[in-house]
Amino acid sequence: ITALIHTVVGVLMELDPDNDNELMVAGIMLIIPIYMLYAAFMNEGRAQARLAAVIAGPIFVWFVLCALLGLQITYATTDYTFELSGEIVPPLVFWGMTALTGVLGWNMDDEAPAE
Repeated sequence: ITALIHTVVGVLMELDPDNDNELMVAGIMLIIPIYMLYAAFMNEGRAQARLAAVIAGPIFVWFVLCALLGLQITYATTDYTFELSGEIVPPLVFWGMTALTGVLGWNMDDEAPAE
C-alpha cells in the first residue's frame, strides 16, 4: 500500500514531464517502490520485516526532519513547504506504520508457527 501511494501521490501527481530536474528526481524516487515491492513479494519473515524497517524508517525520519526544519521543495509548477500540519500526517502514518511493523518483526522467529 505504501509503495502504491508513494508512487502515485508522491511522484507521479507532482511530475512535470517537461522539466528535466523533476524527471531526474522522479526516476530516483521510483526506485523506492521497487525495493518495497521486492521486500513485500520476494521475502518473508525476518528478512521482510528488516527490509521494511530499513527502507521505511529513514524515510519517516526524513519527513519529520523536513517538517521540523521547514524545508521547501521547489517545483516548476508549485512550491511545497514541509511543516508540522495536517498535510504531513498521511505520509507519516504510512511510512511510520511500515517502519514500525518492520521493527516489531525484526527478531521474529522464522521457525515459529503463525498464530
